[in-house]
Amino acid sequence: MKKELQIIYKGPWAYWVGAVVLAVLNIMVLIIRQKPWGITTNIEDWSVWIGAKIGLVNNLDITLKQLLLSDGTYLNLGVILGAFWATLAASQARFRSVKDKKFVISALIGGMLMGYGARIASGCNIGLVLNGIASGSLSGWIFAVAVFMGTWLGAKLLVRFLL
Repeated sequence: MKKELQIIYKGPWAYWVGAVVLAVLNIMVLIIRQKPWGITTNIEDWSVWIGAKIGLVNNLDITLKQLLLSDGTYLNLGVILGAFWATLAASQARFRSVKDKKFVISALIGGMLMGYGARIASGCNIGLVLNGIASGSLSGWIFAVAVFMGTWLGAKLLVRFLL
């Protein structure tokens, strides 16, 4: 039993194990929330709230209490903390100084473009791929293929121009 627990907490998981865990979690979220897993709407709500607090947004129709009671907030925190835990468990966490400002700027621009694209597409890869494929939607499969092709192209461009 101790060896099995050590495999869970120490070292990387096989990809299929991660896929099964994500599938089970996705099913649990659907059953418990009675709606599909979504990330970007909650991030948008937090962004609007923060924007209103610093004076960038005039119209504020959400309160901090609503945000803290939102299940989306805890799902998003779970994704972030789970990814961090997985990195630590696989002994892959490395904090180091940034050597190239070009890389930081491109990462910030890329993150903003991903967020913008997710909002105008009415969902991100979790909403469109995981939920789309799970519900038998052809758009989920089309989006999955497009994401993999875009990732491949982005990686090639990253290696060629930034690394």
